[in-house]
Amino acid sequence: MKEIIELLSAALAPITAIVALGIAYRQYRLERIKFRHELYEKRLAIFNATMNLLAIVMRTSNVQMGDLIKFLQDTNQCYFLLGKDIADYLDEIYKKGVDLNCRCEMISDSDLQAGEDRTRYIKEKRELLKWFTDQLSVVKEKFAKQISLDS
Repeated sequence: MKEIIELLSAALAPITAIVALGIAYRQYRLERIKFRHELYEKRLAIFNATMNLLAIVMRTSNVQMGDLIKFLQDTNQCYFLLGKDIADYLDEIYKKGVDLNCRCEMISDSDLQAGEDRTRYIKEKRELLKWFTDQLSVVKEKFAKQISLDS
């Protein structure tokens, strides 16, 4: 009986260490899952801000500067959360939005007479609207790898 007690006493420290190691590993995995979830939420918010801007353009065939400023505010962390490629892409969306806003203002300017300039602005607006329409599928492809929960 004394030998069994000594054996169990000797085994207690390694068993405790193994149990502690198991608990530490589970805590590590849980923290990693929490981190990935938080990162996912932040990345998804940037994706949603982008889709909201595209929806405004599709709905109104224009975009107001206030909408573009809100887009900049909602996506200002994209470089750190999603990388340079997506940050550059969102910058392109912003710049095209500014171009679209300018073309719409030029077209609606009452001093602009029908003629070559007005026709050119309308053509440029049409091209910008087509570009924005094409982005509805492009944006999903751009964000897919970064937002995916598979990795």
